[in-house]
Amino acid sequence: GSNMVREQDFVMRVRHMQRLGTPHLVVNLLATTFDSAHGGRGPLEEAQQRLEIFAKAKNGIYADMSNGDVFLLWAETAATKNLPDEAMAVLLPTGATEDDKAKGRLIYHVPADYAALRERANFYIEAVRQAAETGRYTTPSQLLQSEAARGPLTAWSVNQIGRLLQDIDVRRYVHNQPVYERSSTGSWKPLFDEYYVSFDELRAAHFPKLDIATPEHLFLELCQSLDRRLLAQLTEHIESLAGRSFHLNLSVASVMGSIFAQFARKVPQVDHSKIGFELHRGDLLHDFTLTLNAMMALHREGFKVAIDSVTPDMLGYLNLALFEADYIKLNVAKDRVAQLKDPITCKALAQIPREKLIFFRCDTEPALAIGIELGVTKFQGWLIDEKAGT
Repeated sequence: GSNMVREQDFVMRVRHMQRLGTPHLVVNLLATTFDSAHGGRGPLEEAQQRLEIFAKAKNGIYADMSNGDVFLLWAETAATKNLPDEAMAVLLPTGATEDDKAKGRLIYHVPADYAALRERANFYIEAVRQAAETGRYTTPSQLLQSEAARGPLTAWSVNQIGRLLQDIDVRRYVHNQPVYERSSTGSWKPLFDEYYVSFDELRAAHFPKLDIATPEHLFLELCQSLDRRLLAQLTEHIESLAGRSFHLNLSVASVMGSIFAQFARKVPQVDHSKIGFELHRGDLLHDFTLTLNAMMALHREGFKVAIDSVTPDMLGYLNLALFEADYIKLNVAKDRVAQLKDPITCKALAQIPREKLIFFRCDTEPALAIGIELGVTKFQGWLIDEKAGT
């Protein structure tokens, strides 16, 4: 079935308004008529947040529809005369033309326009119903919530997520976890924070029916879209990163792109050495040469480089000591600990300079004990967070 909670909620509100009989002003903003670049609208989710804050500040009511359009409602007084224009200025902050207003806004004065407003509400109800029946959804957000998105990733769903990412603020889903250095006396010192997007939260909020982990090549493509979006949004808000030591996950293809070049230009050169990029081992195995070129490009810019998500069982087949990486992140999660004791793995581990190794997902005492025994000093994981916090 279709889910038209928002639409039906809105209709009940409009009926209630009609029963009260007091004059109301209702503004319908067709936010989805404009793309994110038009008039500074930005991601749809951000535009909706701005409108919601605006409505509350002006003692109004905010209601969004399933397709992304918005209604704002006020008890009508002499003071509400300019609100339709102010609302357009909130939707398109860098300027709304008369043409934009004609195309992207409908105004209703209730009770006089009650019938027309009900008809407009029915338009949204009908759109949801049709979308549910035909599977023809209008926005990536609806498509990704629909049955059509159930199952593993496909080229289609990755494309829809790419479109969706243009419309949401990815920074809302960013978490950080420190990498710590352990001293010989057993005390912990934070070295840098790794910033990463929580896929679980993003998935729960926007595409709960998708299994995003398979197939791996599409998962890596999805990671690329996400990296680029995050980089672009961090570049826009570069001041929030000033002077911080942090690592970001980055796909090799993104290093070679224009979005990364803009980021590198925007970050003051003196801060480059504090920033590291973690390249996924999937990229390394997929295209050796491209990965080596990406590492060289990052080093040329003065950034640090880590090879991420290496599992102990790979070490015997891949001489990681040959790579010019500053760090090699070894996954020592619970189900990997036994692999650390394998003779081939131990021999390969011995070849890697200790200062380059980071044991990540270090969440069990055995993993930590093996690391300490091997002379590893850098660790990341919730167990480490706990120890460092005490």
